[in-house]
Amino acid sequence: YLLYMFKFKEYDVADEEVKQIVEKEPYKVDLPGGGTIFMDENGEVVEEEGISTNGESGSEAVADGNNSETKNGNGESSNSNDVTNDTNKSSGTDASTGSTTTSNEMTVTTIKEKYRPALEGLEEQADVKVNALIVRAKKEYVEKQANGEKIDLGYFYNKYMAAAKDLESNTDKVFDAVLGAVEKDLAANGFDKAEAKAMEEEYEAKKKARRDSIMRRVVGS
Repeated sequence: YLLYMFKFKEYDVADEEVKQIVEKEPYKVDLPGGGTIFMDENGEVVEEEGISTNGESGSEAVADGNNSETKNGNGESSNSNDVTNDTNKSSGTDASTGSTTTSNEMTVTTIKEKYRPALEGLEEQADVKVNALIVRAKKEYVEKQANGEKIDLGYFYNKYMAAAKDLESNTDKVFDAVLGAVEKDLAANGFDKAEAKAMEEEYEAKKKARRDSIMRRVVGS
């Protein structure tokens, strides 16, 4: 009977307020470098790359033999030899050996950490929507009790788990886009894309915990 009530029985679960929670304010996450991933009104994931432009404050180089003078947007000048020396200092160039070490060398860890804020932002947005679903479920539960209606746990389970699955599907789409960006970054720096697998496993664990929380809190209303 429980299997029938929770899995097979059909319920009228149409609810505009629940639909708004799932669809309103679609996900949007900022990527390192100025890019953005968001979901449009059709439920499609769109990725916009960051745009880098040189405005009036950009630099203008004027050649002068072996030395060059650089004028910035404020009209101030600097000699190319000074720039070269500064560059050598920042990159760790050893004048005696000619060897160079970069202070911002990319590793698998640094690449993955760059995208940590984007994933955390996605999780936060998902949690906000989940909590809104819980609030809506408890509100409906209280209203039915106040009206003397019979509390049908199968109805609550099917209605709010269906909404949670729609929400989860949208979250998955945006996560997959962010993960794809991580994999591209790894490949561009000579690393195996499989290094991002741990991020996927972490996301799946959080997704399961979120789903279990919804079921426990809604059915336990």
